[in-house]
Amino acid sequence: MSMGNWLKISYDRSDYLIDLDRISAFCHSPNGKLTFWLPESSIPVIISPQSDLESYNRVMEFIKQKTGQSFLD
Repeated sequence: MSMGNWLKISYDRSDYLIDLDRISAFCHSPNGKLTFWLPESSIPVIISPQSDLESYNRVMEFIKQKTGQSFLD
């Protein structure tokens, strides 16, 4: 059984453990912010290289591995 691609981030004064395999869409803004929504939630999670470089890079690498696509190309 796969344990998924888990990511721990601190966001909006809370700590989250997120299974990236359950995120269905990611949005990358021209200013570099990466936005996604947790399953069954209407609240967006927004990370940027300035706010959390390690998590940002892990999510970007996850997207590239899963889809073959990159927001940075």
